[in-house]
Amino acid sequence: MTITVEIPAEIAAVFPGDLSRTLLESLVLEAYRESRIGDAEAAQALELSRLQWNHLLKVKNIAENAYTVEDLDRDVATIQKLRAAGALPAA
Repeated sequence: MTITVEIPAEIAAVFPGDLSRTLLESLVLEAYRESRIGDAEAAQALELSRLQWNHLLKVKNIAENAYTVEDLDRDVATIQKLRAAGALPAA
């Protein structure tokens, strides 16, 4: 898919190199952070090997498969449901 985006020159100027690639990386990294795509999809979208993808995550300081607050909230809710159903003992 091709998308045309208008970017002010002063913003584009702060990104050296291939701006299209920079935007694609940013989009893919954000989708990964939001758990919209996984490792395989992200690496494929950027045409990277698994090793290259892991390196990019490290360079961008993104924890791979990081346990988020949202993950904790889901786990707590699941535990509460299981306790209410009698599947887990009370704390």
